[in-house]
Amino acid sequence: MNKIKKGRKSKKIHLSNVAAKGIQRLIHFIKLSSEEKRIFQTVIGLENIRRVLILSLIAIPTSTLYIIIFRLNAGMAEGIEHQWRTAISISHTVFLFSFSIIGILIYFFSYKSGKNNRIAILCVNITILLLLFGGAIITAADQLVLASITAFFSTSLAVGLIFLIPPLYAFLYFISSYIIFYFAISLTQTNQDILVSNQINGITATALGLCLSFILWRGYLIRTQQTRLIQKQNGELKTALDLVNSQKSDVEQLSRLGRDITSSLSIENIINTIYKNVNTLMDASVFTIGLHKPKEQTLEFPTAIENGRLLSPFSVSLSENNHLAARCFTHKEEVIINDCKEYHNKFVGQLATSIMSERPKSVLYLPLWHKDKVIGVMSAQSFKKNAYSDYHVNMLRNLAAYSAIALVNADAYRQLNELLTELKTTQEKLVTQSKLAALGALTAGIAHEIKNPLNFVNNFAELSQELVQELEQELTNDPLDQSAILEILQTLKQNAERINEHGKRADSIVRSMLQHSRGKAGDRQPTDINAMLEEDINLAYHGMRALDNSFNIKIEKDLDPSIGKLEIVPQDVSRVFLNIISNGCYEAHQKKLNADSRFSPMLTVTSRNRTKDVEIRIRDNGNGIPKKVRDKMFTPFFTTKPAGMGTGLGLSISYEIIVYAHHGELYFESEEGEYTEFIITLPK
Repeated sequence: MNKIKKGRKSKKIHLSNVAAKGIQRLIHFIKLSSEEKRIFQTVIGLENIRRVLILSLIAIPTSTLYIIIFRLNAGMAEGIEHQWRTAISISHTVFLFSFSIIGILIYFFSYKSGKNNRIAILCVNITILLLLFGGAIITAADQLVLASITAFFSTSLAVGLIFLIPPLYAFLYFISSYIIFYFAISLTQTNQDILVSNQINGITATALGLCLSFILWRGYLIRTQQTRLIQKQNGELKTALDLVNSQKSDVEQLSRLGRDITSSLSIENIINTIYKNVNTLMDASVFTIGLHKPKEQTLEFPTAIENGRLLSPFSVSLSENNHLAARCFTHKEEVIINDCKEYHNKFVGQLATSIMSERPKSVLYLPLWHKDKVIGVMSAQSFKKNAYSDYHVNMLRNLAAYSAIALVNADAYRQLNELLTELKTTQEKLVTQSKLAALGALTAGIAHEIKNPLNFVNNFAELSQELVQELEQELTNDPLDQSAILEILQTLKQNAERINEHGKRADSIVRSMLQHSRGKAGDRQPTDINAMLEEDINLAYHGMRALDNSFNIKIEKDLDPSIGKLEIVPQDVSRVFLNIISNGCYEAHQKKLNADSRFSPMLTVTSRNRTKDVEIRIRDNGNGIPKKVRDKMFTPFFTTKPAGMGTGLGLSISYEIIVYAHHGELYFESEEGEYTEFIITLPK
């Protein structure tokens, strides 16, 4: 018996704990945090004001219509029907009057000024109660002639769907409306069975409205919180951007200094150029650069500068582990000391006593990296303590990067700098990796295209060499065979013509490549669309072949010869063609890999000359585009390709080029599992 009593007692304790936890969760759900209160008073409050105003504009004509309809035959009605019509008319008259006042108050005192004041809060709450209580009263009136509770059900759902009400208020509002509903229909419904049924159905209507209110409140609250979080993050990003902009002058000076360094052709000039400018970025009273000599296993310092004075060249053996320069190079790590007094006896003494007039108090040693290899060290030193911060170290890192490139191959880098100017113009247009991928496909196609004419040039050149030898032999014969000599000369002439022909072909291909890589944005040129399509088809095909030797596809072309030339930016439009053709080849090939051997990949390219524009269609027989993603195809960063295979920017950039830059159209038609066809129109 004692065990049974203890068991019952433990069950009661367990149930009480569960009930306590349930109550705590309910309180947590209903209770608003301080942040949620602020959101309710601002964002949600203004949204409720807007919704009340819209509801008022809808309710006023609706109630007017109800009044007209129910008063139209009220005089002829008798008994219960007369009472019903009168009750409905009075209810909608109250609605009309109330919503007219609420609409005026909301508009002039809240909506127009954009403030959630006390009048607005009062109007919102009155509107909610008006709908709920009005629905209960109208339902009670309907019980005189009807058995349904449609009015109460509709207003409960409307309040739950329209208004954003905190859980506690929503609970109180809906429970209050149900109580009124419960007793109101008891006064008008005489059938006890229908009365009980309607009272139970009223619970369902109340619960549905309450659940909808909870869900919409929580959803809107979460979205608002996420929006505020994004705004906060944007603010932080703006602060970071402002910080970067505040250092813009230093970065610009560093860039100018980098150009000056890379234009120098001697180590001494590089060191002098850096020293003349580095002291505007930091305190570098002493500055030097040491280069690694592998055979001697030393660091050679061709010169050092102290307060504008050139010091004698010197070297440091890498075996001197107590020397900061050797330590920096050997361990491939930065040495940053802002108080040399602590380290003087161990490290700094040698360098200071050998070449400097006084000992430094702050020292920086940075390794010079070039292609994952340390080629030397760079040092800046100051006669002040704590002279270098992280910002100064970062500046010196950038200088070290420039210097390493200049020291490895100053002359080559000077030539490369000229090309970088052109590359910078191209890079400004290549805003995403998809454009770089287009250049990759172009390069692969060029490599294949240029191989054939080069093979012809080499072959005919070898034949010409053999013919020259035959000609020399004929010239040594006595007497000369003029017919043989003329035949050899004729063959040499033909070979030269072939070499010239294929050389021009190679030159044309190279110029085409340069046109793609160096063309300036906005330069419109008369361009043969069909010729461009032919070239881009070849480039895309060979680009895919370069990536995958198993790639093969049948290409059908139907190009209208009457199109002629259009005024377009050829580099941009060609990039669009390349992107869409490459996508089509990829999709058809992927279907081939996943299908049986009977499937034959095919790409069809057509062009048509129309009255006002030119239409280009590019169709593949791949897997098509699923319906669920079609709306996202031109959205930046959206891709259906596997991770690492696409950036999701190709089609969005293509859309921008065709639609915004050329005022044309770009859209697609697709059937899942069958085909995808992109349609491009370019206005004449």
